[in-house]
Amino acid sequence: MDGRDRELLDKQLRRLAPPPRSDGALALAGVALFLAGLTLGSFLFAYEDQPTRTAANDTAPPIFSPHGAPIIGR
Repeated sequence: MDGRDRELLDKQLRRLAPPPRSDGALALAGVALFLAGLTLGSFLFAYEDQPTRTAANDTAPPIFSPHGAPIIGR
C-alpha cells in the first residue's frame, strides 16, 4: 500500500466517521425517560386498594385525663 492508496482510503473512511456525541441530548433523554417511568408507574400502581386488616375484637383504648379519671363528653 503506497501513499496514494492510503490517501484514497482516508477519503473513503471519512464518510464512515460517527457524528460527534451530544452528551447534553443524551442526559436530557435519560431524564425524560426517568420521568416517563415515574408517571407511568404512578398510574399503574397508585389505585390498588388493599383492605385494612383489623382484629375482630380490636377496640380503641380509653382516653384518660392526666389524673387518671376518664374524660367525659368525647
